[in-house]
Amino acid sequence: MTFRLYKRISPKFIPTHSVQTIFFALVFFALAIFFPGYSFAAGQSDLPDLGNSSGSITPSQEQALGQAWLRSLRGQVEMLEDPLTIQYVKDLIFKLAPNSQLSDKKLTTIVVDSSALNAFAVPGGVIGINGGLFLHAQTEQEFASVVAHELAHLSQRHFARRLEESKSYTALNMAGILASVILAAAAGSDAGIAALASSQALSLQEQLSYSRQNEQEADRIGMETLVNTGMDPDSMPSMFERMLKSSRYSSQVPEYLRTHPLTESRVADTANRAASYPPGHYQEDVDYYYVQSRVLTHYAKNTEEALQVFKGRISDSSGLERKAALYGAVLASIKVNRPEESKNALDQLLATDANRISVVVLNADWLAATNQLDSAIDLLKRHLERNPDNYPISRSLANLYSQQGEYAKAEDILRRLSTYYGNEPDLWYQLAETHGQAGSIAELHQARAEYFYLKGDIGRATQQLRQALTKAKGNYQQTLIIKNRLKEISAAGEGFKF
Repeated sequence: MTFRLYKRISPKFIPTHSVQTIFFALVFFALAIFFPGYSFAAGQSDLPDLGNSSGSITPSQEQALGQAWLRSLRGQVEMLEDPLTIQYVKDLIFKLAPNSQLSDKKLTTIVVDSSALNAFAVPGGVIGINGGLFLHAQTEQEFASVVAHELAHLSQRHFARRLEESKSYTALNMAGILASVILAAAAGSDAGIAALASSQALSLQEQLSYSRQNEQEADRIGMETLVNTGMDPDSMPSMFERMLKSSRYSSQVPEYLRTHPLTESRVADTANRAASYPPGHYQEDVDYYYVQSRVLTHYAKNTEEALQVFKGRISDSSGLERKAALYGAVLASIKVNRPEESKNALDQLLATDANRISVVVLNADWLAATNQLDSAIDLLKRHLERNPDNYPISRSLANLYSQQGEYAKAEDILRRLSTYYGNEPDLWYQLAETHGQAGSIAELHQARAEYFYLKGDIGRATQQLRQALTKAKGNYQQTLIIKNRLKEISAAGEGFKF
């Protein structure tokens, strides 16, 4: 399904003239990690000395590096924080991972708030995609083919193997590679490359590109992952062909193609390989198309225009595309404050998918938008009982409780959710706000500390924990928890400072 109403959005970052400053900051960050004499974090001091060619990078070291990199990325780049989109990506990746060659299935998934076509894998099990991948992949299996390819890069440790095989890798090279990833994601590929070139570090951007052999291996293993999951192997060459055509008719090469060079011969190779497999038997998940409609609406230049497009598609399409149009019409009508216009579209969705979580949340949003807040809460409560601790339902219910002024109930939901989804900064942000509304001031500062820590701001995180200590006086257990967390976060900041 194609959609051209969306606008190109670069995540909130900093002015382009300051990009070079960030590059050097990240260089110093990596130097602090990799040179002897610096500590990285408690329990993570076994990082290799990358200034020579004698060491090897272990999976545990990759994990430490990946998490440090992720905190830096979150501090520079906006994430797409829609709970349904986040949950869909997690579910898809964990559907593919057991059928991949990954030995360590502990993965961290993120969705970057950018309409540009990109996806990436970072040592330590970090898988990232741009929201723009939903705009370019017409089917769920095309989308999955890109994710499977990235999982293959991780399982084969291509990044670490490149470093280990090099006779001249240095901390500076590693810093440049990490910096260029952040710059490209945050400021747009053109600005990032310009900044790197001006600092005479363009070669570091080129090091991001995997070798032809690495790409072929990731294509082969990624396709095996698709087949093992029951998906159609033809979805990979189909997606590659669409990327290649997109680059021909655009003056700006997608960032994904900069870091994963794509040629006619590579597309042909994957097509030939796909022909050797039987057709897939996978039944496409309608949730992909519902989430795609959410992303399309998010990036639409004009929500009113998007609403009219979705309405037109309801009568002009069928199957999954029509369901996506119904969903998009309801969502867009809520956003333009005319939810009554989509009552019929919502009824059609409820007739077939009333118990599907993505539709449950949409229905609750529609009920709230039509001043039926109690009904929306009752709906979400019933479905949360069936799906305990479900991320999108819990977030939505907590929001509605806060709207009603029932802050203690919202606190309970979010506090419990944080034990399972503690790696989501936006969850801690909402929890902090809710603690403040409920008058739980010590917990407010604790939640803010977790938010800042996940954003890579160790200084503000420790500051918040110190404030929490002053508010928790007299509560021995809470004070002990805060002091222990303060030690952990302070230790994580000893190895680098921006």
